[in-house]
Amino acid sequence: MRIEAGCCQVYLAPDPINAEIVKDLLVDHGHEAYVRRAYLWGGVGELPANVYPSVWVPLATAEAARKVVRAFEADTLDKAGDWVCPGCGEPIEGVFAACWRCQHERPNDVARR
Repeated sequence: MRIEAGCCQVYLAPDPINAEIVKDLLVDHGHEAYVRRAYLWGGVGELPANVYPSVWVPLATAEAARKVVRAFEADTLDKAGDWVCPGCGEPIEGVFAACWRCQHERPNDVARR
């Protein structure tokens, strides 16, 4: 966790798009949030410094903001939508609506994301 002048980094993003998504999520939850280093991201691999974008909030709201970020990360990493094809038994990632092997459609009882 980085702290600078009354603000705290709550999320280190892989790219500017994810940084903006998390910032907007925090704002929707009533937090003041902003993105730093969004324009340096193009130098990833070329610049010797950390150029990944990050989301910052005031130190006073950092712990509550981290809870929102953790919930976001848990949701994006959730594998509950994965399913096993009833036709051939192949494990299928949740983003797919049909089995790649036998084209059997996803069962209705599996949550769609």
